[in-house]
Amino acid sequence: MKKILVPTDFSDCARYATDTAMQIAKRAGAELHFYHHIFVPVDWVVVDFGHGSSLPDISEEEKGVLEQLKNLESEAFSQGIKCVTHMDYDTSSESITRYATAQDISLIVMGSHGAKGIKEFFIGSNAQNVVKHANIPVLIIKNKPVIRDSPTVLFASDFHTEALNAFRLVAKYAKKIGSKIHLVYLNTPAEFKRSWVIRDRMDQFIDIGSDSLAKAEIVDCLFLEEGLQNYCEENEIELLAMATHHRKGLPRMFMGSITEQVVNHMEIPVVSIPIT
Repeated sequence: MKKILVPTDFSDCARYATDTAMQIAKRAGAELHFYHHIFVPVDWVVVDFGHGSSLPDISEEEKGVLEQLKNLESEAFSQGIKCVTHMDYDTSSESITRYATAQDISLIVMGSHGAKGIKEFFIGSNAQNVVKHANIPVLIIKNKPVIRDSPTVLFASDFHTEALNAFRLVAKYAKKIGSKIHLVYLNTPAEFKRSWVIRDRMDQFIDIGSDSLAKAEIVDCLFLEEGLQNYCEENEIELLAMATHHRKGLPRMFMGSITEQVVNHMEIPVVSIPIT
């Protein structure tokens, strides 16, 4: 892991993501990229350098943003972390993932206010938008996380072979930091599968994660989200990992509104890993 992108609006929620990203960066020796987006009423790419006098409110906002980015930069440097800051005027919904691609980012860490529905650019639905479009892992932080050096990880999946590469990343991470992994298939009435079918699918995942495996279970539940929440609480899960598929949409477990509900309602950090 070489570069970590932290989109920020300087809110408390974004601060939690910043703290988490700094913790990861120090451990991995990675470079942090702090990114902030300013909404402007015109395309500043085609506006000349006199725009400040014609749009004084935006100019003042620029100054405030640059100062806050500089503070984050100083904080990172004080902890021995390499840091880059960027203020963007790109108003498209994919500006974050576009920047991540251009800068060869390895991981995006961002905050989400979750179910409260706050409308800021970096919060709420934008977190789900980044998860949907990013071709790299995205770690979503909703609350101030209490993450141990070796957090217990849940990988919840339908265990089709296309999710193997995503799980390899989880297994590699877990082995490196000494974490234990729980593999879980949530079996609902709407998507019921016979146990032997799921066990057969899970075998490859069990082999890959054998060094760090704590449990491999099939859990019966009425609803996926409820099953996830109950399992995480009962097993003291500290990080939920899930694989996402951009070409066909998300896997059964996280399809459509379920993805938003998982990211919005889970109290623990959620990392989305794209299927490649």
